[in-house]
Amino acid sequence: MKWVLFLCLALSLSAGRPASGATVQVVTEYLYPYQIKNEDGSLGGFMTEVVHALCQQVGDVPDITVMPWARAYQTAVTTENVLIYSIVHTQARSPLFHWIGEVQTDPIYLWGLKRRFPVQSDALVLLKQHRVAVLRGSNVAHYLAKQQFSNLKPLSYEEQLLQMLEKDRLDLVVGTEETIWQRANKAGMDFSTLNKVAELTELNTNLSIAFNIDSDPNLVARYREGFAVISSNGKLAGIQQKWFKYVQVAKQ
Repeated sequence: MKWVLFLCLALSLSAGRPASGATVQVVTEYLYPYQIKNEDGSLGGFMTEVVHALCQQVGDVPDITVMPWARAYQTAVTTENVLIYSIVHTQARSPLFHWIGEVQTDPIYLWGLKRRFPVQSDALVLLKQHRVAVLRGSNVAHYLAKQQFSNLKPLSYEEQLLQMLEKDRLDLVVGTEETIWQRANKAGMDFSTLNKVAELTELNTNLSIAFNIDSDPNLVARYREGFAVISSNGKLAGIQQKWFKYVQVAKQ
């Protein structure tokens, strides 16, 4: 009977631990503050920490490759068992991925210099001729093109957006209040010189983590379960508080 009791105890202990896995291939882009390049060259950011917490929960090690968004997206669409973040869950993308979980984000706006755009407007038709920076291949780029914005400026990276705005090389940039505030703070720019020009209400959605549609069903199931755990046990909320609690205080 002793060996039976020992076996039952071992099984009960192992049930409380995440399944042991291997290395999972992950692709992403630089998107401040969700995926950022730290001073030591490592990858950080809010969503990066979420992915690390998720992988730790399921017992895997993430092998994350940073590349321009268009290439990251294409890699995730065409390669099985590849995870991608941060990705917006749209109707067109829905059948291309297994959706693991999503994180709530703030409303998205077009932003400009306050001296040029002193008043917020909901009339997108009046802004369609302005120079707007967009990430190449992004959901924002597709949306604005569909809205007949004729002067889009596709970029592979966003690091210099606000400097380009100050130097009159752009008229408008896109972002949430959190992301624009943090970019301005990082660039040493006075946030009060910027203004919300128009809200892109149709783009107000959450950021997601997803696997290629041909990925191993067991892998997908483990990650969905893992995301549910970090969402319910306070881990996700703790990461959110770490990244965003000081921003709201600083803007008051």
